[in-house]
Amino acid sequence: MPSPDKHFYEFGPFRLDPQRHRLLRNGELVHLSPKAFEALSVFVQNPGKMLEREVLMQAIWADTFVEDANLTVAVSQLRKALSQNGDAAEYIETLPRIGYRFVADVRQVRAAPLMIEKHTLSQTVIEEEMVEDEPGIVYQLQSGERPLRKRLIGSMSAGVVALITTGVVSAVGLAGVIYSSRVQPAASSTRAIAISEIRSIAVLPPRPLTNDGENNALSLGVADGLITRLGRIRRLSVRPTSSITRFVETNKSAVEIGRSLGVDAVLEGTLQRDQAGVRVTLRLFDVATQTQLWSGHVDETAGNIFKLQDAVAQQVGEALFAQLSNDDKALLVKQPTANAEAYANYLKGNYFWSKRGEKVADSFAYFRKAIELDPNFAQAYAALAAARSTGETPSPEAEALVEKALQLDNTLSAAHATYGFIQMFHRWNWPAAEQALDRAIELDPNSVTAHHWKGVYLSLRGRLDEAKSEMYRALELDPLSLIVMADLGQLYYFAREYDQAIDYCNRALALDSEFSVAHEYLAEIYRAKGMEAEAAEAWIKRRFSKDPRRADLHRQLFARSGLSALIKEELRLHEGVANQRREVSALIVARGHLRLGNPREALSWLEHVFESPRWHWQPYSNVDPLYDELRNDPRFQSLMRRMHLP
Repeated sequence: MPSPDKHFYEFGPFRLDPQRHRLLRNGELVHLSPKAFEALSVFVQNPGKMLEREVLMQAIWADTFVEDANLTVAVSQLRKALSQNGDAAEYIETLPRIGYRFVADVRQVRAAPLMIEKHTLSQTVIEEEMVEDEPGIVYQLQSGERPLRKRLIGSMSAGVVALITTGVVSAVGLAGVIYSSRVQPAASSTRAIAISEIRSIAVLPPRPLTNDGENNALSLGVADGLITRLGRIRRLSVRPTSSITRFVETNKSAVEIGRSLGVDAVLEGTLQRDQAGVRVTLRLFDVATQTQLWSGHVDETAGNIFKLQDAVAQQVGEALFAQLSNDDKALLVKQPTANAEAYANYLKGNYFWSKRGEKVADSFAYFRKAIELDPNFAQAYAALAAARSTGETPSPEAEALVEKALQLDNTLSAAHATYGFIQMFHRWNWPAAEQALDRAIELDPNSVTAHHWKGVYLSLRGRLDEAKSEMYRALELDPLSLIVMADLGQLYYFAREYDQAIDYCNRALALDSEFSVAHEYLAEIYRAKGMEAEAAEAWIKRRFSKDPRRADLHRQLFARSGLSALIKEELRLHEGVANQRREVSALIVARGHLRLGNPREALSWLEHVFESPRWHWQPYSNVDPLYDELRNDPRFQSLMRRMHLP
């Protein structure tokens, strides 16, 4: 029974639950970022009042210094969430140069006891006491079991190669499949209510009781399969595989990991293999209360990773969701491939692809092997297309790969996101890029990549506040994503908010001190701030992290002659090869001349760049502060028009 003082705020078709941090529209959950939710909470508690920006900033970011633009982003997210037919003006009024006013009629209502929900949950359990899905697969449920409802989020990181370079294939081989699952009865209706309030979840690989490569690979495969399947059911926000793998070799508890990932709950467990088969034991923990909400186990006598994934996904899905439609049940058992070796290579490729930078090239062979083993593996085509499309020059291979992925599965969000990326950087077709990225988000609202690349798209178009909103959403979905953190830093650099830019790049480096993209961005940001020593150190770390001798030589050069000496050396190296790799080196030379204050020489080199095939970095000239000195030059404006940019 809810506490006597529990209440809701209602306005229009919306109901805001401040205790559960939940907003519903006509009973359907509306997704808000944490700060957008806090802004809405302040608004509904002060309907009709003029709220100055300073007051809102203090209420939302108490005791924290943030830029004023953060409020604009939070309100923008809120307007978008409340918008109906593209118009949210009926709720939030902007007071120019002052602040905002919430103009909707707000009603405060008291909560009623949840006896109907309790009865429904109990009835569901009794009806599902014994369920047979197919011959040889049996789920056994105790009469006290209560289904859960949940949402997951994810991400990927270092230390995974040891888990995925061996053993997924060798896990296939025995005969006969019997699954059973038992769930501890919920102690009270309080626990059932707590389960129903879960909106985000992290799925950790079940810890192998015998530590060897085969069991580690099987464990990661179980987690990855569950993350993928649960993520298809939109009622949950699921952390991606790339986010959870960085915790595999740590000694942190499940609750500590959940706090790091910013989720409501964590699913963890153990994996035991012996001659009789495989047993996966699972436990669901509430991160806030540190209590166990549910437990169960799956026994699989064949050792087949796909059968094991099916059994785990069905059990957990039925536990997390009060009711599953036939479509949702089908999503829980939908396999990306039936070839275990292809799947193992796909996992390995994804690890290197998630690292970005120089590691991306290491993913190519694994993705190609996965496609060779299963020519109908749509996700492998989409992944290889994404990896190949982010190189230095346009890739006909990437375009062919993404077209093949869409032919195989037109509902694959990753394929639409990559198609949008290609249209953006390879074709400069901005309307097609936006349409594809929006379609990717529509198909999978929890896609980190789709939100990330939509943020990149908006930044290149000069729509920086909207870009921040998308980037924040990507980071909310994957709080440990190095590339999203760094690109958010770059976005603040584009907005000339250099301190925020430095902060986000350093957050990425705190997770991986060798993340080259962040060092690259920091070198430019520090230079823009006039912090030459810091810029030089970032420049040296980016280029010579694996060559200490050359790094020391360049530090000595900087000590003698300053940052300009490092820039001039880079110019000397690239001017000699610019005619051979003009699309790369000519742009580097142009940027070097801008750093040295030579705009005329820079513009001549930029015109050379546009004589060559399109390159990934060309559109950034539209918003990069480095080019500010050229913006009023007709020749530079002509180059922007060639890219169809304002």
